[in-house]
Amino acid sequence: MAAVQRIMASAGELVRKFAHYSDIALAHPVIVTRNGRPRNVLISVEEYDRLRSRDQQAVTAAETPERFLADIEALAARDIA
Repeated sequence: MAAVQRIMASAGELVRKFAHYSDIALAHPVIVTRNGRPRNVLISVEEYDRLRSRDQQAVTAAETPERFLADIEALAARDIA
């Protein structure tokens, strides 16, 4: 997998050149810094939607729904064989 190019801009620079960084964010995340530290990330709507669609609710092993246990056990048995 190719590394994502890291574009960084200070908050002040982002304000002064918003259109420029907004265009860059269509292809690469723009890391916005404040006092030299990363604070926010500017991304495209498409990337935001892609990330939102991948959201999953985490559960502990003890809370795993019954309907998933058979699939998990079958995968584990296949990996052992």
